[in-house]
Amino acid sequence: MAEDTNNTEQGAPVPPVPEPSEPVAQPVPPAQPQPQPQQPPMGQQMPPQQPYQAPQPTYQPQPQPMYMPAPLMQLTGGMKFGWFVVGALMGIPGIVISWLVNVDKLPQVKSDALKWTIIGFVVWIVLGILIGLAIGGMITAMVAGAMGTAGYYGYDYHGTW
Repeated sequence: MAEDTNNTEQGAPVPPVPEPSEPVAQPVPPAQPQPQPQQPPMGQQMPPQQPYQAPQPTYQPQPQPMYMPAPLMQLTGGMKFGWFVVGALMGIPGIVISWLVNVDKLPQVKSDALKWTIIGFVVWIVLGILIGLAIGGMITAMVAGAMGTAGYYGYDYHGTW
């Protein structure tokens, strides 16, 4: 038979006794301040304090995949203008540079770069010829006008009717 926990013979109920399997709450003592390091006695050196070092991370960075750039399929407008300027300003050496720089490119890119370098060179030559003719014509007209006003070599237009 089980024992009666309520003491009915005395008339007052008795609180149950806690079983040993239940944890009993112990009072926590108040936190005490940590003692400060004491000064060593005179004549002794204090041991050096180690500086705080943060813990080193233990993870290893993952290697990033390496993507190769896509090959140049065609020249942009700025690239064409750039090769045009190289051909115009450098001439034959610009054409050689254009050929050497684009040796390993796709055939379309190589031919476009070389084509625009040659176009720049030819335009520069044509402009040089036109400017030379214009300047030569102006100088010839100036000399002819100067000679006519001086009356030399039959450049006199007076009385030719």
